[in-house]
Amino acid sequence: MNETVEPARLDTLLELSEDFEEALTACFPAGGFVLAVANPQHELVAAACALCIEHASALRAAFAVAAPSSGSAILRLQYEALLRASWLLHAATSTQIDTLARTLDLEAEQAARKLPGYMEMLDAVMKKAPQGLSAPIAEFNRYSRHALNSFVHSGIHPLSRARDGYPLEMAATLVRFSNGLMHLGYRMLASLSGSQRRMNRVTHLYAGFLDCLPTLNRDSTQGDGNVPRHAG
Repeated sequence: MNETVEPARLDTLLELSEDFEEALTACFPAGGFVLAVANPQHELVAAACALCIEHASALRAAFAVAAPSSGSAILRLQYEALLRASWLLHAATSTQIDTLARTLDLEAEQAARKLPGYMEMLDAVMKKAPQGLSAPIAEFNRYSRHALNSFVHSGIHPLSRARDGYPLEMAATLVRFSNGLMHLGYRMLASLSGSQRRMNRVTHLYAGFLDCLPTLNRDSTQGDGNVPRHAG
């Protein structure tokens, strides 16, 4: 990676990011996430949020071992996991939920292929989800989707970075973006728990971790600024 920032600073950012996730996890019971209403819809939303959080952990691991192109591709997966969770919670029909809740077999897989794709889900979320969720999702799509897709498909962005180097400043930016998406995933899980106290704790926890979050987040008292401007 090109040394546009000190490598030690990226290590510090990754450590702070781990601390942020530990603090978020501590807001939930030791046994794991709790659903106030354990129906198929909320179980699917929780599963999608868990994927979003899992991808955040994998992204940090990729950057920690100097695999930035892999980390960039993972950020695209993380974003779509959050988009899926948002769509399931705010826009999916009961038939669509039932389709995704089926036991995985060939028939279920074929049925799932008929579900809305990326842009259809995004359009539905823009129309039906709260502004605090739909705004960062829309902004991420606007500024970052094409560049991150390039990393997923080994396009011009990763080929250029592999040839010319991956700026550490860009790596730090993507780690912060990932932390912002992770925070939104934890906030959604907190809302599913039915505990207003937990929702408040998770929502405002960002204030103690501003150094590992996107710049826009620092100006938001609601923690809704977790959105990237450019992904490279």
